[in-house]
Amino acid sequence: MGIQGYENEDDMFITLEMEDGSEEECVVLDIFEVNGKEYIALAPAEPDEDEEESDVYFYAYAEDGDGEPILSDIEDDDEFEAVCDRFDELLDEEEFAGEEDEEDEE
Repeated sequence: MGIQGYENEDDMFITLEMEDGSEEECVVLDIFEVNGKEYIALAPAEPDEDEEESDVYFYAYAEDGDGEPILSDIEDDDEFEAVCDRFDELLDEEEFAGEEDEEDEE
């Protein structure tokens, strides 16, 4: 899988090269740790407008010696489930923090 990372405004984007040779530009949602390994959550930069919810892609994450991202598929079902669960927890924490901020502003 080929990737290119670059910064645009405050968002970081990665272009994924799919198995069929097509490319999909994705925004980095988060890089987080599960059981001592880092993972990355990506969403299509231009989600399908027909879909109610956007896809989220999860990959194992590392960096090479030059600081370039290296993504690899998560092959183990239990590992993938743990990554999904942790990402859901992070979303819940972020949503809860956002609600507290709104209450502080009132």
